[in-house]
Amino acid sequence: MFNIVLISICAIMRYFFKYIVLMTLLFYAIPASAKITVALIMPMAEDYREQGAELTRGVERALEEINHNGGILNNKISLLKIDDQCNSSIAVSTAQMLSIQKNKVSLVIGPYCANAFEQIASIYADARIFQIIPTTVDYSQAKIIKKGLVKMLGYTNQEAKDFFAFYNTHFAGDRVAVVHNVNNGESVSEAKAITDEFQKHGKSAIIQSFNYQETDKDYIALSEKIIESGAKVAFLLGSSANIRKMAYALRREQPDFVIFTNRYKAGDKYFDTLEDYADGTYFMELKGTIDDPEFAETLVKLRLSGFEAEGLALYGYSALKLWQSLVLKAKSFDYNKLSSVANNKAIHTELGYKMFHNGAPKTNESYAIYRYENGDFVKVY
Repeated sequence: MFNIVLISICAIMRYFFKYIVLMTLLFYAIPASAKITVALIMPMAEDYREQGAELTRGVERALEEINHNGGILNNKISLLKIDDQCNSSIAVSTAQMLSIQKNKVSLVIGPYCANAFEQIASIYADARIFQIIPTTVDYSQAKIIKKGLVKMLGYTNQEAKDFFAFYNTHFAGDRVAVVHNVNNGESVSEAKAITDEFQKHGKSAIIQSFNYQETDKDYIALSEKIIESGAKVAFLLGSSANIRKMAYALRREQPDFVIFTNRYKAGDKYFDTLEDYADGTYFMELKGTIDDPEFAETLVKLRLSGFEAEGLALYGYSALKLWQSLVLKAKSFDYNKLSSVANNKAIHTELGYKMFHNGAPKTNESYAIYRYENGDFVKVY
């Protein structure tokens, strides 16, 4: 009994120490001389470190470009990086501390994970700190409207719509498994969006939801349950580790099992883990990265400058460049002026010119689907 209590006390002390360190960094990380500071709130360790690293690379590249060209309105920009560990408590505490800084940040990019989204957005709005979400948000988050909140890419439920459209053309009638992580809000909402889409089209009988926790993350046991259910197609959600381990287990049990996932969330380690089993995987990716001429122009420009904007790096880059466009349009860093410009005028972004309404693009970005074969991505939708 004494040992259990001691272990619990040690765990609490470790968390408390991390909290104190975070708060100390927030108080001292923004130099008093820095006029304009941008905060990037990303997971930088554990299951989401790959996505966090990609977004960070993109933001840092945009920052380097901006400062190399004299800054914005003759102000150099500094970057404050904070690891929220995809933890709601840390994300909320971060927002609270940033909101009371003497030298407040002018922009927050993130968070990447859902992380008490409404509470955090309210804290930043009350503190008059502009916020850009660099990735897609689920439909419940999309309903949250704050004056200085911009959801750059639209909604994740578009992925569900495009997945169903492709499924219905190529795999109609096959049973589908949606596999998610119940401890991750984004994963849960994405699973719901997919099952809702099937239900909307009268196909709820052929789709079944599974989660990694029901077998205590025993991926082989879960793969057996999925195959026994009669499913021939699976959409895998969750962290990169969840996705690649589940895909490997399914393919090991049944090599021709059809797997769909999000390319950004699967990450590059997917191919190292699955090796030959990776062939035939269907990856969903926002269409803009390839099909929009201006976005393609951005990719070429970055590549010619020696920067490969792979994965989510492009969206980290685009988020900071979007804010630059808003500031230049408003001719000010003022929160109210930026908010007004963001909702009333066409804004140049790395995805082309966009109109925003209530902080979201009026035209939702659709998804493309690629089939991976022999080291190449072949567009199929």
